Amino acid sequence: MHGMAIEWDDVRVFQSAVRAGDYSTAARKLDMDRTTVGRRFARLERATGRSLWEQASAGYRPTEAGRAVLRAAAAMERAMARLDRDLAPAGDRIGGPIRVAGTAGLAALLLPAFGAFLDRYPAVSLEVVGARDAIAAIQQRQADVGLAIARTKPRDLAGERIGGFGQALFARRGADPARAVVWGHAMMLANPQPWARLNARDDAGRCVEVDGIAALHDAVRAGLGRAWLWERLAARDPALERLPGMAPAAAAADIWVVHRADLQVEPAVAALIEAMPGILAGSFEGEG
Repeated sequence: MHGMAIEWDDVRVFQSAVRAGDYSTAARKLDMDRTTVGRRFARLERATGRSLWEQASAGYRPTEAGRAVLRAAAAMERAMARLDRDLAPAGDRIGGPIRVAGTAGLAALLLPAFGAFLDRYPAVSLEVVGARDAIAAIQQRQADVGLAIARTKPRDLAGERIGGFGQALFARRGADPARAVVWGHAMMLANPQPWARLNARDDAGRCVEVDGIAALHDAVRAGLGRAWLWERLAARDPALERLPGMAPAAAAADIWVVHRADLQVEPAVAALIEAMPGILAGSFEGEG
């Protein structure tokens, strides 16, 4: 900072300009003239002491500092949406459709735990979007909220870590673990990260290919082979036994709830983002 306080209205103007793609469209949406939008943007850059906008092949885009401002703006939007919900009269209901994507079918796996959220917000309709990579689904605007498995969150998305994704090697009790259960080719193309490469195909051995976390678990449970499974899920299944071996540190990953930082966060989406840590925890209630 250069001694100037950051004005929230200036952040809002910058956020609108990014969402609109240019000053003129943002000015119309904000009911301002283009000169005022430019003046607000310049004041924000002076307050941050950083350039927030840069020329790219497809036009202007936020710099790294600009993306940080957008993430802060998204967090403020969620906070304001939460305040609106807390202060709204009992008759005012949050509703509308929400599209949720989960890496390797993670959202579908957790679906039973969404019940409490839907009971609280009966006007919300939930659509679980099939996705091998939730981050790509959010970036391509195929979903509003993503449950991503990643070591870190992409800088162009807003969101937070809500849990770990540790893996361990499992097989069905008493089954021959010689065969491997692995990710299919499309899954590996979408997720070339170390956490997924633990279950990459080994051409030297026999294997069964699957395309989602639930299918991976079910295949191992059926005795079709061994696999590196989400330990939190597999350890509570009495049909499975853990095999020797430790996952390398490089394969560590976390579960992130993510959304686009450059799009307005609707009240229903903000409510779901806030509820996601509880939804994840609720999926494992009663585990020993």
